[in-house]
Amino acid sequence: MHHFLLARLTTRTPHFGVLCHNVILFFNSRTLSVSNTNHHKGGTFNAFSIINSCGLSPEKALEISKRLKLKNPDGANAAIDLLRNHGFSESQLCSLVKKFPSVLLSNSDKILLPKLKFFRSIGFSATDLPKFLVMKPTFLKSSLEKTIIPCYGVIRSLVRNDNEAVSTLKHGLWHCSSNVVNNSLPNIEALRQLGLPQSSISLLVANFPSVTFMKHAKFVEAVEKVRELGFDPSKTNFVMALKVFADMSEASWKSKFEVLEKCGWSSDVFLLAFKKHPQFMVSSEHKILKIMSFLMKDMGLAPKEIARCPALLKCNLEKTVIPRFAVVKILKRRGLVKSDLQISTFIKISEKLFLKKYVTRFQSHEPLVLAAYKGQKSN
Repeated sequence: MHHFLLARLTTRTPHFGVLCHNVILFFNSRTLSVSNTNHHKGGTFNAFSIINSCGLSPEKALEISKRLKLKNPDGANAAIDLLRNHGFSESQLCSLVKKFPSVLLSNSDKILLPKLKFFRSIGFSATDLPKFLVMKPTFLKSSLEKTIIPCYGVIRSLVRNDNEAVSTLKHGLWHCSSNVVNNSLPNIEALRQLGLPQSSISLLVANFPSVTFMKHAKFVEAVEKVRELGFDPSKTNFVMALKVFADMSEASWKSKFEVLEKCGWSSDVFLLAFKKHPQFMVSSEHKILKIMSFLMKDMGLAPKEIARCPALLKCNLEKTVIPRFAVVKILKRRGLVKSDLQISTFIKISEKLFLKKYVTRFQSHEPLVLAAYKGQKSN
């Protein structure tokens, strides 16, 4: 696997070389020019201007100057030029230098370029790669051959394609560590033994890597809770419920259940709702209570009716729930939609589709719908 991935690169990675000298002399007497007229007046962009524009305190600047030692400006100049040529904007370069000043010491041809080529080869776009590396600069610190490629090989073996592997990296794997990544192997094996299809495993790995790579004992504990509630391993909701249990403490679970119990949900009604849409349990107790109060007191819905569309409890009350119910209430009153219109039909759709189906469509018959929608959203 490692050799296969390495073959995708056109340049191999030799040993890292460090350039030495006093960066203060460099700051005071030398300018690193990088031609780029699009991002800096006068057609120059230099390392000093990057660091100077980062808003560092004198103490922080001195700290960095003691750590960075440059033999000559050419190395830092080449590193900046390379990153810019790979899509880094001025603000992204500033952020990267603040988080990882030693990037200016990295040999552009032997260290940085092979890593950038590798990430592009697996599917990172020219716009996504700078965002990813600014957010997670530890990937620039790690060895390509000893760490990044082996870890990627493990991740790639768990999913169906490079796009899903890239999604895994984007969604929360903050560093490449063989210990962390290897946690995933027994975790995924446990799911396969239960009969989870590859589509569900890919969903978990690509979107919830924090669950995928968690310690095995805690992972198994969360899986058992999902099984005890009767979730079908062949269904996507098994993964969604696993995410909830992996992230939520027992105390938080009980507290949220008690809130819903006070609102009129029995254990059976709660289980019905959770099996239908497990994600609602990630909402805060305060949010759950506010939405339940509005739906029951203002809209007159019964607790069981709300449980049939538990996705309501994940929605934004002010921006989604109240405006949409205001529009549908008018349409029902005028007989323009069925009186028994299912809540899910107008809640679980995008705003664009809602406007098309329930506002624009009926605006000529009932001009108040647009005013109601806009008014409630602004309120």
